Amino acid sequence: MALKRPDRTGISCLGVAAIVGGLAACGGGAGPAPSVRFGLAAPLEQYIGIQVMRGAELARDRINADGGINGKTLELLAVTDSASPQRAVAVADEFLRDESIVAVIGNVNSGALLAAAHIYDRGLTAVSPSATSPEVSAAGPWIFRVASSDAVNSASLALFALRQLGSSAAILYANEPYGRGLREGFGRAFSGGGGSLLEEYPYIEGQTEDFEAYLLGIKAADPDLIFIAGLDAGAGLIISQARALGLQMPILGGDGLLGLAGLDPIYDGTYVGLLYHADAPDAASRQFAEAFRGKHGSDPDHFAALGYDAVMLVGQAARAAGVDREKIRQYLEEVGGRREAYRGVSGLIAFDANGDPIEKRYEVGQIAGAGIRLVRVEGNS
Repeated sequence: MALKRPDRTGISCLGVAAIVGGLAACGGGAGPAPSVRFGLAAPLEQYIGIQVMRGAELARDRINADGGINGKTLELLAVTDSASPQRAVAVADEFLRDESIVAVIGNVNSGALLAAAHIYDRGLTAVSPSATSPEVSAAGPWIFRVASSDAVNSASLALFALRQLGSSAAILYANEPYGRGLREGFGRAFSGGGGSLLEEYPYIEGQTEDFEAYLLGIKAADPDLIFIAGLDAGAGLIISQARALGLQMPILGGDGLLGLAGLDPIYDGTYVGLLYHADAPDAASRQFAEAFRGKHGSDPDHFAALGYDAVMLVGQAARAAGVDREKIRQYLEEVGGRREAYRGVSGLIAFDANGDPIEKRYEVGQIAGAGIRLVRVEGNS
């Protein structure tokens, strides 16, 4: 089935949205019960942040329903970083100085996490749901992520492209960590597999609006496909302008394009990378999807699933190792080594020496109206 597009309802308190025991605490109220607090840093006013937050809330509720963290209620203190590296540094500093925060879920965007990493590396574990830039691998010993690196994901996308879409490609990439990482991995794997890269153009996410010159160059080269290494805002402009110029070849991108589903029929048929789909066959994934539908009336996407897994994993670390910043970090670095890999709704999570997950499940989907249709391909089960 196609994964249905969620609504775009945002978080109401965008400066500091404190979520306490399941209730939004943007105003006053009675003091909380004894609790354990995780910070959450994400662009809460943007699609990706909303979805990560929804998954994180479900995990918090699940943990609390199961007795909390050794009898204490889990709270999430969610603060928007607006996907801004500068804001991310300030948020990370707030969390570091707040001794009640024992771990952070975030940052969600690669650029934001990389900017804030030096703050977290002073002594506060950060587990990113969805930062995929290869640069995150060197971010430091306090940084972990549950989404696999684009160095790995882009190779899967290149293999899919060669098998299903054609042997020549043009690339448009956002000139920032996520876009560069995705472009480099895709280009290397595509060329290494016998494909030809005919054209390649960088752009500035959120600033470049006119892609006509690039697209005319691509039209003249006539590749079998276009690969977009960027986020949904820039990709939406590229796809609209490409179709207006008569470019009808398939378009493929990473998970950054997921937000295009349901916005305009012109995006239908666009291929996207996935770390989770609601059709995943295992029981844990099905239960998560049912819980998400029950609360939000739509299928979860992989941002929601990764947010859920990040909170559940850190919750397990706090229960087993203790509510202590250093002990949580030590526990996580042993997951998949001295400790058993964590079975999340997005698949097994086992960390390498860089805090990167290894052998994560990766799939390809296709935008179909308000949903994502799962495309099953050999090597992307």
